[in-house]
Amino acid sequence: MEPGRKKGYFTFRTTAILLVVSAAFDLLSITAEEPLFGEIRSGISVGLYHLVYAVLFTALGIGLWRARKWGYTLVFVTAALYTLDKLQFVMNQQVMENFLRQHMSGYESALQAQGIDSMMLMQAMALTSIVVVFCWWGFAAYTYWRRDYFSADGG
Repeated sequence: MEPGRKKGYFTFRTTAILLVVSAAFDLLSITAEEPLFGEIRSGISVGLYHLVYAVLFTALGIGLWRARKWGYTLVFVTAALYTLDKLQFVMNQQVMENFLRQHMSGYESALQAQGIDSMMLMQAMALTSIVVVFCWWGFAAYTYWRRDYFSADGG
């Protein structure tokens, strides 16, 4: 570590870059259908959904890069919002089935040949969502642990 740099510098800077890249991907998929509030949705509501995440990830990236106190707070806000988003997906089995059916259309025979059924894929989607939520909260815990990195005037 270079003299004068606080612990966490590399981690927060790298995360900031990855969050801005994620924001760009959200903007690129602004018209992609998403499971929201118990249904697979498209149109303006999904556009707003992607736009909110793009703005949130960009702001969080800037807050982490510049080591601002509001960036520290935004980590926990983002983790909570992402948790609620994934919870509403995982808790609604019908939405998961519809989402899976739409994305696996045309691959049914290939999946059956491999012995993969829809229940296995739904369990994998749910587990993946839960693991990603735990990763967000792991990062939030790391952020709390390295909270001295953040200050009103940056790190």
